[in-house]
Amino acid sequence: MDNLESRIRALEASNRRQRNSIAALAAIIVGGTLIVATRLAGNATFDYVTCKGWKVVDQDGTERINAGTTSAGGAGMTWYDKDGKPRIQAFTSATGSASMSLSDKDEKTRIAAFTSATGSASMSLSDKDEKTRIRAYSMADGNAAMTWFDKDGKMRIEAGTNPAGEAGLTWTDGDGKKRIGASTWTDGNATIALFDPDEKNRIAAGTMADGNAGMTWSDKDGKARIEAVTMADGNAGMTWSDKDGKMRIDASTFRDGNASVVLFDTDEKNRIWAGTDIDGNAGMAWFDNNGNGRIDAYTKADGDAGMTWFDKDEKTRIEAGTKADGFAGMKWRDKDGKSRIGAGTWADARAAITWFDKDEKERISAATLPDGAVQLPATDLKPKP
Repeated sequence: MDNLESRIRALEASNRRQRNSIAALAAIIVGGTLIVATRLAGNATFDYVTCKGWKVVDQDGTERINAGTTSAGGAGMTWYDKDGKPRIQAFTSATGSASMSLSDKDEKTRIAAFTSATGSASMSLSDKDEKTRIRAYSMADGNAAMTWFDKDGKMRIEAGTNPAGEAGLTWTDGDGKKRIGASTWTDGNATIALFDPDEKNRIAAGTMADGNAGMTWSDKDGKARIEAVTMADGNAGMTWSDKDGKMRIDASTFRDGNASVVLFDTDEKNRIWAGTDIDGNAGMAWFDNNGNGRIDAYTKADGDAGMTWFDKDEKTRIEAGTKADGFAGMKWRDKDGKSRIGAGTWADARAAITWFDKDEKERISAATLPDGAVQLPATDLKPKP
């Protein structure tokens, strides 16, 4: 009996020691946990952190960054603003594609970027209503383009380049019709075209690698009406055509300094010509519908000027001219080319007029002199037998 009681007392003492030990151990564990928790609440440095997900909260406990992976092999990361709204999202997929988007404070996507496993990439910018306004992309095959859209989502401007080195730019109106197109080519040429609301080419301009350049205006029926060109050799020209495609005006400047313009009738016959040369001379000629010259006019660099009228047989009938020394004269001829009337004024104030018969013999002559004197006819006025 005594031995049994002794064993029970010994067991109770042992049990108390165990409880005390357990309590002490619990206190140590709790204290250690508090110490660790206290340390983690401050700054901590780690060499590596390995996890399947990651979340960062601000001082108010609001989630600001969230990162994670998917079972399919994707990975993503999201940034939130202070109100918990997602503002930036980035993602990579197991297929090799990657994307990133930026949203405004109303959670509407404003910027989005994407790359594919094949090597293509794109980027788009949207307005506050999430309508795409600008889109850019580059393709693995070397093509690249950029597109601008209006507020209604209609394409208005498109620019692109291709692997060959060519580049183009297109403007479209609100109805989706092309209005302007510009291109550069690998051979060094460059062109631009303007279209009407029916997408008909109305104006086209281009420069060539050889230094030539040209421009064409067309009517609503697609017929060229005006064409202009400059050449690498220094010559330049411009032509106007009527609605039937017939040339009516042709103007040119030449590398030697000369310039001319020609006007044609509806049968494309030369009717008027005008020109200037490098020496300062200028001239003009009128032709009839048979191509015969009827009027010639000129001014010279030395101050002389003249004008001549021809009949339908191109015979000279009237001549008028002024000289640099102040003389001015005029002569009338008959159909046989013989002088019939001659008149002139001189710088010293003399003036005279003479009539000739059909044999060009002087018949009447009168003059005024600088001193005011008048010379009356001194020639035999008897009619010829």
